[in-house]
Amino acid sequence: MTTKTYYQEVVSVTEEYLGPAAERFVKRQAEFHLGKDAEAIVLSDIPKLKESLRIALGLLIKDQRIIDQAMHKFDKIIKG
Repeated sequence: MTTKTYYQEVVSVTEEYLGPAAERFVKRQAEFHLGKDAEAIVLSDIPKLKESLRIALGLLIKDQRIIDQAMHKFDKIIKG
């Protein structure tokens, strides 16, 4: 049984909202905002990535319920 990396978990959630652009989005956020390769994401990086997604979704959609849903999914990653 293989466990997902935090990177894979973040991409999986992000894909639900950004589709095929999710992987590139996460990689860019990791590089520019965290200063690291996306594959090196650790648990403490998730809140910053969560905030980046919240901002991006806020710019793309105006449905607060969808944004809240995405944030809840990130919280589930954080809590394990």
